[in-house]
Amino acid sequence: MALISILLAFIGYSILNIAQAGQKIGLSMLPKSRVKGLAIWIIATLATSVSIFIVLYAVSVGNVSLVGAMAGSGLASLALFSALVMKEKIGKREVLGIIIVLAGAALIGAFARESEPAQILLNILYIFLAIVSLLYILSLITARKKISIIGILIGGFAGAVGGFVPLFQKISTSEIGRAGSLVGESSRIGEILANPYALIWVLLSIVSMAVLQFAYKRDTAIRIIPAFSANYILVPVLGGVICFQEELSYLQWLGVILILAGMFFLTVKPKKKRLESAPR
Repeated sequence: MALISILLAFIGYSILNIAQAGQKIGLSMLPKSRVKGLAIWIIATLATSVSIFIVLYAVSVGNVSLVGAMAGSGLASLALFSALVMKEKIGKREVLGIIIVLAGAALIGAFARESEPAQILLNILYIFLAIVSLLYILSLITARKKISIIGILIGGFAGAVGGFVPLFQKISTSEIGRAGSLVGESSRIGEILANPYALIWVLLSIVSMAVLQFAYKRDTAIRIIPAFSANYILVPVLGGVICFQEELSYLQWLGVILILAGMFFLTVKPKKKRLESAPR
């Protein structure tokens, strides 16, 4: 089941990353064609919803830390989509970043093993959410006038908020979540989707998507989405270890580091290139 969880995570995050790029296309088309731009944005937004439920199933059958670590794997699909559809230039640096991300994802999958959370520390999870949110809000206030990084920060904040989604999804599928179901034990799906923790992850998903729309207006998709994904990886990985007492092998931690390193190559560019890619 661990490998199935990782495969589902790859599919879910690939759909998510491409749908996010589709949202950017829709927003950019609004000034020229409101109907067409809005239609593309709505379809892309619906696709993000589909990806969330695929990840929900992946979380329900595997470790949240492993599923979260796979968030960067969808960048391979995004890179191809960006080059062929959005006509965004993908250079050697970006290609290297994608290769490193895929190598990290392969390493995580190769040493995946099934395990159940040793303990769910709800209070620690809420504190973790508060600290991450506060740090990003302070960073955004401090860097609000720095055009070269504000888009990346906003995208990163959206990713951090979204990174808490699989953590609360894991709780909503656990015995704790199902015990708080608003529909009783009459339906397995109802138990998972109609409990307070499910309402939290749905709210976090909406907030994450809303914040991401602001980032799209500040930078290119190939820079925003990696920043989003880096946070979308780190938050559930740390959350899984800290709040669920999950364990990763040394080689899996190496895989996480490789994915984050790949994000660095995709997101941080030489000064000249950063200026060229700034929104006009």
